[in-house]
Amino acid sequence: MHLSAGTVEIVVCAILISFSVFGNFLLIYCTRRCIGEHLRISFILIFNLAFDHIVNNLVVNVLKIVYASGVGLDSASCKVLVFTTVFTTTLAIWFTLYIALLYCFKVHRVVYPPVEAASTNHRKCHLVLTFALWVAGFAVCSPVLPYTGRAGNLTGGNETYQQHGILNYSECKTEYRNEQVEFLYGKILLVAIDLLPLIILILVGFRISHLLWEHKKATYGGIWIGDDTTEIEVLRACKFVLALIFLITSFWISHFILTHCLKHFNYYYLAPPILTALLSGYSAVSPYLLMLINYKIKVKVEYFCCKGEKNPVSPTAESPSVEVSPYA
Repeated sequence: MHLSAGTVEIVVCAILISFSVFGNFLLIYCTRRCIGEHLRISFILIFNLAFDHIVNNLVVNVLKIVYASGVGLDSASCKVLVFTTVFTTTLAIWFTLYIALLYCFKVHRVVYPPVEAASTNHRKCHLVLTFALWVAGFAVCSPVLPYTGRAGNLTGGNETYQQHGILNYSECKTEYRNEQVEFLYGKILLVAIDLLPLIILILVGFRISHLLWEHKKATYGGIWIGDDTTEIEVLRACKFVLALIFLITSFWISHFILTHCLKHFNYYYLAPPILTALLSGYSAVSPYLLMLINYKIKVKVEYFCCKGEKNPVSPTAESPSVEVSPYA
C-alpha cells in the first residue's frame, strides 16, 4: 500500500506530538512536585523549556496535520505557523544554552572549589532573565508576521520561503517588500539568532567535557577522595547536558543543510516529514533527558511510573544540621 507524503507527515506529527506532550507534561508535573521551600534555578529553566516544547507541538505540528489532511490554511493560520515555528525553535536553543551555562558553572565549582560558599540569592535575577528571553524572542521573531500570509494574499516583492519548516507548504509564503529587508532580516538576523547561540553552546559543551575530564583525573596528594552526593548529581547532570547539546545542534545543522544547501530537497517524497522530524525531534526527546538531570525529578518520575513501589529517599536530602553544599 502506497502512502502519500501527507499521510506520512500526519503520522510523524502525531508521533512527535504524543511523545513531546506526554514527556513535557510529565516533566512539568514531576518538577512541580519536587519544589520545596526554595525554587531551584534549574527547575525554572526546565519549566520554560518544557512549556516552549508544548507550544511548538500543539501549535506547529497540529497546523501541519491540518494542512497535510487537505484542509487549506488561511492567512492567519500561515502567520501563526511561521511565527510559532521560528519563535519556539529560537527559544529552545536559548534555554538549552542557559541550562548548559548553569551546569558549566556548577561543575566548575566542583572541580575548582571556591573559598567562600556560593550565594543562593539569585533566583529573582534568573526569573527576570528568563522573562527577558521570552520578550526578546518575541521582539526578534514578530517582524515576520506582516510579511507572511497565504500565497494568494501576498502581492509584489521578493518571495522567500521560510527556512524554518514550511518550505514544502506552498500556500504559506513569506514575502519581503525589498531585497534589503529580505537579506538583513530574512537571511542574516533569523539565522544569526540561532547560529550564534549554537556556536556558544558547542563551546560550552567542550568546556564541560574538559572539566569532567579534569575531575576524573583529579587527585588530592596522590589519593582520590571521592565526591559527596551533590557533586555526584552535578557530574551526572552534566553528562545529560552534553547529550542535549549534541541533539539540538545535530537537528538544527541537519535541517539547515537540507533547506539551505540542497535546493531541490523539498521536492523529494519524504521531505516534509523529514523536515518536521528535524524541527520537532528535540522537543520530543529532550524532556526524557531533562528528567534525568535532577535526581529529585528522576525519583518522582520513577514513583509516578511505579506507584506501587515505595518512594526512595533522595541522596541530596539533607538534615537540618548539615551545612548546604556550595555546589547546590
